[in-house]
Amino acid sequence: MIRPRVLSSRGRKFCRVAALVGACIVLPLHAATSDRLLTRSVVKVYVSVQGRNYALPWQPFPPMQASGTGFVIGKKRILTNAHVVSNARFIQVQKSQEATLHAARVSFIGHDCDLAILEVDEPDFFDGTRPAPFSEILPQLSDEVSVLGYPVGGTKLSVTRGVVSRIDYSEYSHSGVDNHLVLQVDAAINPGNSGGPVFYQGKVVGMAFQGLSQADNIGYAIPMPVIKHFLQDVADGTYNGYPELGAATLSIQNPALVKEYKLKDDLTGVVVHYLDPYGAARNVLLPGDVLMDIDNHEIRSDGTVQLDNTTMEYHELLERKQWGDSVKFRVWRSGSTTNVVVPLTNPRDPFVFRNLYDEAPDYFILGGLVFSPLTREYLKTLGHELGTPNAQQLFYYSLYAKPDGLYTNRGEFVVITARLPHPVNTYHQQFMHGIVSKANGMRIRNLDDLRKATAQPRDGFHVLSFEGMEHVLVIDALAAS
Repeated sequence: MIRPRVLSSRGRKFCRVAALVGACIVLPLHAATSDRLLTRSVVKVYVSVQGRNYALPWQPFPPMQASGTGFVIGKKRILTNAHVVSNARFIQVQKSQEATLHAARVSFIGHDCDLAILEVDEPDFFDGTRPAPFSEILPQLSDEVSVLGYPVGGTKLSVTRGVVSRIDYSEYSHSGVDNHLVLQVDAAINPGNSGGPVFYQGKVVGMAFQGLSQADNIGYAIPMPVIKHFLQDVADGTYNGYPELGAATLSIQNPALVKEYKLKDDLTGVVVHYLDPYGAARNVLLPGDVLMDIDNHEIRSDGTVQLDNTTMEYHELLERKQWGDSVKFRVWRSGSTTNVVVPLTNPRDPFVFRNLYDEAPDYFILGGLVFSPLTREYLKTLGHELGTPNAQQLFYYSLYAKPDGLYTNRGEFVVITARLPHPVNTYHQQFMHGIVSKANGMRIRNLDDLRKATAQPRDGFHVLSFEGMEHVLVIDALAAS
């Protein structure tokens, strides 16, 4: 599967850059737009970043330099991509046509939607700038748009032009798991363009953020509905993120499915087949429910609705809700129609394995054995060990923790992630990448449980059990201390 890549100018150690070589011509700025005021909205973002090494969690990677783009919005703030400023140790911004760099800081960041707000403490920085005006409408297919930014290969502001070629849902590669609305454009978008505004008729309709490394003339922009959702979310001073319905559905276009669920032939909508235990719909919707209507928008049998003169997935109506709102469904259940209101509040889900940023990895060392929670970042470090049974088990747990009930009575999976030279662990290679189930008779629900359990050895030994293993690991407690 071709996967999208973010488009900051970071090196390969932290993100695989998608270099899009567009067929669109890079035009002089005066030819790209008649409104030169647009240039006063755009800034270049310089970042010193330092990621974390999850294979050796106490040791960060060396710092590196990166750059991207941002644009000025209301209340003297700068909007950019989260991936431009993630893991940042120092941020500077530079206005177009000026040489001075100004220190900036992140005030809000949403890793699930790849957006961030920067603030600049110098009060005169925003003199001469112009907040970018937001569009109230989505552009339509074939509408011409302009992308402003600072792609690699030059220091001056550049603009490319192209058309909107698709409005669809796609994975946001910054988090690796979240899907939101995207604008697909055929304007040339290159590394460094990340965070740059996409203009249509002089107003912002999106933000450049990622592209496809194996396709020509395909770039993606975060559209205004996602940007506005983020700005509305942070208006109270806290970023809550998107509420998760947690209802997996199937279209009912398949006659066999209609027969299986004993549905009426003329019924339209989607059928619920799984409910996430951490989703908002748990205990409200039921498996077998047919969602026929969402907030008075008919759901077609392919799961789409008509919205803003465009056919979209019904999830877009959920996407425009804030955490704490509610959504109303008209549901076919047990042979009759009923209305169901779902409060869009759900607990933090520890079993969604997103890419992690801006946080130090947690770890615990016992007798040279390094224990850490299972994370997506750790899975990336496995390399040549991917073929081992224990490593494969980690991927299984990361994918099926909830569907297969592996999450019960747990807050995370504790894994042996490394083995340092130590006399007590010479013969313990077979336990590498194992998931700890018990330690000294105590059920291990998280890393803190392991710390507590190993404070109480049994008859001078630590005894650890692992998921899927018959043998236990025995460590001399005195020698390991």
